[in-house]
Amino acid sequence: MRVWVRLLPPFGDGKTWHEIDLPAESGVQQLIERLREIQPQIGPYLRHNLEETFHQFILFRDDHVLSGSDFLEQDDRIVIVMPLTGG
Repeated sequence: MRVWVRLLPPFGDGKTWHEIDLPAESGVQQLIERLREIQPQIGPYLRHNLEETFHQFILFRDDHVLSGSDFLEQDDRIVIVMPLTGG
């Protein structure tokens, strides 16, 4: 299965779509594991579990925020952004 990922700053340039191959029926966990291998700049933001990792970045598919239990589909386009906080 192929998905496309765009990494917004500070994870990437925010412009490039990266083609990522995953096994069929992969989910968010498999995507993050694959990103660890092929996008070393994201490594410092990855934690020991998904819950802690999602404090470091958010994955969007269209206007839906993905969770660790979501599955991916062929040619999904996932955007990874840093969470924003403030008042």
